[in-house]
Amino acid sequence: MAIVCLAGTAFGVVSLLRVSTTSATPGRPQAGGGTATYSFTTIDAPGVGKFALQGTLGVTNNAQGDVAGVFISNSYAAHGFVRPAATGTISTFDAPNAGINMTQGTFVAKIEIGGNITGMYADSNNAYHGFLRAPDGTITEFDVPGAPTTIGHRGTIPLSINAALQITGFYVDANAVRHGFIRAPDATFTTFDFPGAGAGPTQGTMPVKINGPGGVMGFYVDGNQVFHGFVRNAKGTFSVPIDAPNASTGPGAPGKGIRFRGTIVHSFDGLGGVAGIYTDASLVFHGFLMSASSVFTSIDVPGASTTGVFPGTLLTSEDGLGDVTGAYSDANGVEHGFAIAGSTNTINFPLDAPGAGAVGLFAGTVPLSINGTGELVGTYADASGLFHGFLATASAVAAPTFSPLPGTYSSPQSVTISDTAPNSAIFFTTDGTSPATSASAQQFSAPIPVNSTETIQAIAGAAGFANSAIVSGTYTINSSTPPDFQVSVSPATLTIAAGQSGTATFTVTPQNGFNSAVNFACSGLPAEAACGFNPSSVTPNGAPVTTTLTVSTTAPSAALHLSAPSSQRLAYAFAFPILALLFGIGASRRQAFPCLLPIAFLAFLVLASGLASCGSSPPPSGNAGTPLGTDTVSVSASSSAAGSPNHSASLTITITH
Repeated sequence: MAIVCLAGTAFGVVSLLRVSTTSATPGRPQAGGGTATYSFTTIDAPGVGKFALQGTLGVTNNAQGDVAGVFISNSYAAHGFVRPAATGTISTFDAPNAGINMTQGTFVAKIEIGGNITGMYADSNNAYHGFLRAPDGTITEFDVPGAPTTIGHRGTIPLSINAALQITGFYVDANAVRHGFIRAPDATFTTFDFPGAGAGPTQGTMPVKINGPGGVMGFYVDGNQVFHGFVRNAKGTFSVPIDAPNASTGPGAPGKGIRFRGTIVHSFDGLGGVAGIYTDASLVFHGFLMSASSVFTSIDVPGASTTGVFPGTLLTSEDGLGDVTGAYSDANGVEHGFAIAGSTNTINFPLDAPGAGAVGLFAGTVPLSINGTGELVGTYADASGLFHGFLATASAVAAPTFSPLPGTYSSPQSVTISDTAPNSAIFFTTDGTSPATSASAQQFSAPIPVNSTETIQAIAGAAGFANSAIVSGTYTINSSTPPDFQVSVSPATLTIAAGQSGTATFTVTPQNGFNSAVNFACSGLPAEAACGFNPSSVTPNGAPVTTTLTVSTTAPSAALHLSAPSSQRLAYAFAFPILALLFGIGASRRQAFPCLLPIAFLAFLVLASGLASCGSSPPPSGNAGTPLGTDTVSVSASSSAAGSPNHSASLTITITH
């Protein structure tokens, strides 16, 4: 398993280096938990051996779903295989000069999106050499200039390839020191060493991954045998050493399984961050994520054991969208897979391939690669210790949809992307790159303005599901149409109690470069109602602008009008002062005239009765206020610019008590 796992993963690199160390820290809280529904497909290459520690190992997959890996024959020699997603048919291959005995042969490391594969082969002298296999099966062998080519366990070890066919890895010199390299598409080489990397045996610089722009990341081993991560950008500038906060820096622990001390960086997250593993002072593995702003997050699967050959949590791969996978050991030393959806931080575990063994040194399920669409590739060992490759696919999220639909429009559009999965995340691009693999993909959160012809590609993901299929929509904007604008209202209905007011927001969205002032007016208001706009005029300048409409209403009121016959008006004129006097006296001199207040009150009642029963008086009159009911108010939006159109929007108002 040690040499066989060479694949640019933590397992492969650590196994190949044959060093000792450790790791552990508190794990981040995980949303959800439990087991997602995954469909496992077993991959067994033809010609595979049938004994313990032989079999098939799925090592790498690309966003197209192609799988590549290694199988071990009866002679314990390694051979490459590839399984294209389009056919599902397995093809095997060997580098022309690969050895055919134990620990020799062809070792696949990485398949890129176009189907090109890189890796290394060990020849009959156990010297290491690089290879590049094209999709048509053509294999090119290569060696880094200056790398030994005839010394056993020395030579060139490629680990990663990008879509531009740049290859990175390291070579082991005659003194067993490691040095980084990049092989350009024209077969020229650049070699480099991280400042501070050790110069002794098993020390040096070891790149693990190369991204699309040509940035490289990996780790180096210093003179004290401590591991540190690094990033080297496309211009050749190194980052500062990357050390997880709780990573071990103390003495190693030989003889305790596959260990190291320090930090290994092995994946880019597509947003400027990296992922990898580290060991703590107790020699326990932990996964980690480091953001572009250098914020570290430890990843520990609940229930992971701290003892065994692989104690703790081993994060093996990240897909560039924040989704990660890996394996952890339980208390019995059995390996189980896990996956974390980056959009929700939901951890899905345990992931166990049907037929995986529950006893033995390498029993269990180990995912080694995740491809950006939710597919996992890895290996499991059955009860007899025989390895089998697997492809695991979770139920896919429904493909996202566009609104308005893609098509030809005479004006710019505001495009919304949605899908039906709960708690999902949608990523999109507008530059022609795939949102499954592009570092420029941003998460959808607001409508996308499309002012000229543009193609939008989108993909959706959710916890417990495989990512959706990528959907593409092209919007063709006819630029010959004149400047225009649209007007909309929110909310479209208002319920207002008479005497109160209500507000609605009107939005003016420019089209075809419209940038003139827009004025507002309303019509269709009910009686005793008025409207006002704040601001009264808006000018869109490349982006939607808003104004607030306030609708004011009037409450009903009554005014008492006394109209008495002329023969009674004189009496009333005298009666009111008398009543006032009586009330005043009664109120101020209650002790002196205790009987006056009741008399005054009785006189008032008599007078009021006479006024109310006067048959020759008209009924009381007053303001009835804004009438109850529902009305449709039309708001016009107009511009004084020459040739500018006018638009309107309707608002329904309901007046209640």
